[in-house]
Amino acid sequence: MTDFAEQREDLLQSIERDQEEMQVAVQELAGAARSTLKASEHIKQFPLAWTAGAFLVGMWLGSRGTPARLTERRDGAGQRRSR
Repeated sequence: MTDFAEQREDLLQSIERDQEEMQVAVQELAGAARSTLKASEHIKQFPLAWTAGAFLVGMWLGSRGTPARLTERRDGAGQRRSR
C-alpha cells in the first residue's frame, strides 16, 4: 500500500505544480491582453505614423476599382443614350 500512497503524493504534488504554472500563465496572458488593448497609447506615441498609415489605407481603398471605371469611360459603355 505504500506504493499507492507514493503515487497519490506524487500526483498531488504534480497537480499543485500545474496549478501554479497555470496561475502564472493566466497572469501573463492577462497582462498581454491589457497591453494590446491600449491602441490609444500607441496612437498617442506615434500620431504622425498613424496619420500617414490612415491616409495610405484610405488612398488604397479609394483607388480600388479605378481601372474599370477608366476603361468604361474610354469605351463609352458608361454613358447613357438619349432617346
